[in-house]
Amino acid sequence: MALTELRLLLAEALQGSELLEKSYFAGGAVRDYLLFGTGYELGPDVDIAVEVPEGGRLLAELIHERLNTSKPVVYNTFGTASVVLDGLSLEFVHTRKESYRQHDRKPEVSFGTLKEDALRRDFGINALYMKISDGSILDPGGKGLHDIENKIIACVDDPDRVFSEDPLRLLRAVRFASRLGFEIEAKTYEAIVRDREQLEHISQERIAMEFEAMLLEEEAGKVIAAIRLLADTGILAVILPEVDALRGLTQNKYHHLDAFEHTLLVLQNSEPTLIARWAALLHDIGKAHTKSFKADGSVTFIGHDKLGATMAYELLRRFSVPKRSRELISKLVGGHMVFKQSGEEGLHIKDSTLLRLADRYKDDLWLLLDLVEADNSAHAPQYRMPKQVVCLRRRFAQLKSNLPRFNLTGRDLLQEFGISTSRKVGELLQIAKQTWYEDPGLGKKQLLELIRPLVENDKEIP
Repeated sequence: MALTELRLLLAEALQGSELLEKSYFAGGAVRDYLLFGTGYELGPDVDIAVEVPEGGRLLAELIHERLNTSKPVVYNTFGTASVVLDGLSLEFVHTRKESYRQHDRKPEVSFGTLKEDALRRDFGINALYMKISDGSILDPGGKGLHDIENKIIACVDDPDRVFSEDPLRLLRAVRFASRLGFEIEAKTYEAIVRDREQLEHISQERIAMEFEAMLLEEEAGKVIAAIRLLADTGILAVILPEVDALRGLTQNKYHHLDAFEHTLLVLQNSEPTLIARWAALLHDIGKAHTKSFKADGSVTFIGHDKLGATMAYELLRRFSVPKRSRELISKLVGGHMVFKQSGEEGLHIKDSTLLRLADRYKDDLWLLLDLVEADNSAHAPQYRMPKQVVCLRRRFAQLKSNLPRFNLTGRDLLQEFGISTSRKVGELLQIAKQTWYEDPGLGKKQLLELIRPLVENDKEIP
């Protein structure tokens, strides 16, 4: 649904109510309407401000009554309410003024004028209103229309106050600038640099949510722009020092860029998913701690993949990324070097090794190959090996379609040998599987005979 369509629907529903002339769309919906035109689709949330005490609750109840929305959810502490209408979440609040205690994001809230409501917001582009009764645009803070016309991100009021009230706005400034292609106004930019350490007072979970919104931009160029801006303002060193440490880190002959610029190029070559983009961003973070020199003076980063996997896991845990996701991203980081010696067409690697890798990564194998391909294409031109991953995909597909499955189970060992110790069962299965990798034609009976001497002679499992 477009904003104009929603406005007409609500205006008709509010006919005869004193709330009609006091109700306004606010914030992002109005900004995007002015930037992208009347046909721009809303969603998923739309903010509506009401210049009446307790107006948020009153308007939510009236809209529910007249348009048969979901039952209003009311938050009395902040004077807000919400309903769902045709899949849109409408968030209602009375216009308000706020006061903050130092390092406390929860404000003391009271009813305020439309201008006071505008000045409590973050940036001019987000402090615009559309009157629901007639569609007129209001700019009570006096900056929003100017900033949209001139493509500027600027605080609606004193930048130091705006950022001290909620330091997460430092990240929001970067996200809006990179997403919209706007410049950050000089005073606001200077305040971002000056106030960046205040992010230490924000929870890692909130920082992660804002940062992941940047990572998930569909256009890779916007992701790169955001990370460059984070680096230039010093924010990256505060929230992701592991990535910031790659800036200026010179590499070996296989790279024409430093580790940071290489990482950005890998990001640009990656799929627009959270797993792929996190893996690309973190794949080389171990390099800052593993750089050394060979006897001939050339640079090497031995073990950076394994160290990077550990670092990635801890970083993602710090950001409260779900365990399954951080395990997968860490696994991809740790595996991004496994095909480096496989040659231009991936032929310098045995089928048995491919089977081991397929078994280790299972359905995530294709994500690993995606990362390897993005990494390869970001190397110096003469070392990019454009055919490598294409050929490896073909070999993996052929192995999957032509070879039987490893079908020996712990139950088979229990039935054949009476083994019940889980540790010994696991060790015997692993021995059988390593042999099967070398000769996938071995069936269940042959594998059982292979390990029979280890059981009957009670040999120590190596």
